[in-house]
Amino acid sequence: MSFVTLSRVKYGALATILAVSVMLPFVVFGNSKTIHVDGNASGLEDGTSAHPYATISKALDYAGDGDEISIHDGKYKESITIPKGVTVNGNHNDRNKVVIRGGKNNATVTMKHGSSLNDVTVENGRNGIEVVKDARAKLFDVVVKDARLDGISADSAKSDKNHRLYAEKVEVKGSGRAGIFSESRYVVLVNCDIHDNETDGIDFLADTKAWLENVNSNDNGGSGWKAVVDGSEIWSRDNQFRRNGREGIQIESDGSTGSFGVKSSKTVDNGRWGIVLIARNQSATDMWKHVFLEKNSSWGNRIGNVSSVIRGY
Repeated sequence: MSFVTLSRVKYGALATILAVSVMLPFVVFGNSKTIHVDGNASGLEDGTSAHPYATISKALDYAGDGDEISIHDGKYKESITIPKGVTVNGNHNDRNKVVIRGGKNNATVTMKHGSSLNDVTVENGRNGIEVVKDARAKLFDVVVKDARLDGISADSAKSDKNHRLYAEKVEVKGSGRAGIFSESRYVVLVNCDIHDNETDGIDFLADTKAWLENVNSNDNGGSGWKAVVDGSEIWSRDNQFRRNGREGIQIESDGSTGSFGVKSSKTVDNGRWGIVLIARNQSATDMWKHVFLEKNSSWGNRIGNVSSVIRGY
């Protein structure tokens, strides 16, 4: 086992801010109601616990900002769109008991601004979950599996707390492309497992603000985590990247200013490098100045544990 440190520079104020802010709750204002769904419902359907709707989609037709959808155990073969400010809840004791299974041409779940999805399993779909442009979204205790493309795909948004994608206790597996793909936005991943996806476990584009903690990204076909430093402020700690087909962590740059920090994490038994630094052009060859690796451990990677800056890899 080798312990690798490329910089003694401590994480800046941003890392502290991100770490503190991840647990801030979503707040819902105004009057709200709970609408019930039971796939076995028949007869009168009004969304009450006595007369629930038979489909999630119908319940969502009657939901407004601040409302909650309560889904009874069962399998629901439908693709749904969660409106602004609506929360969808499954079984808080066992997320596998409420399954939302979509078709192949649309996302199984589409999330609009301020929406939440908790305690369910999401199957299939073009993407398992799509977070629309400029939307804040929260996922808690969710399984996303067997999407045709990305497990979770997030469109771009402002990189602030009011537009963040927050995912805790989320498992993403079996995607035909990446486990989690995000355009430029604010992303927080806590206690997540991303594994056995066809390409990368996690894929962040440039201009991303992110915090990762206790994330395991293992056994993916590409890299465990691929990210572009340019314009980004990305910090992480206590994560594992094991047995991925390419790198444990792949860090890329075109030469623009950004920050990327990895602390107290493991990159183990990956198909190429544990951590690779890629300069896409000559101006990016000094990108290491913006990459901070502290108290990490890396071993068993086929080519090496941590690369020097590689041009056009």
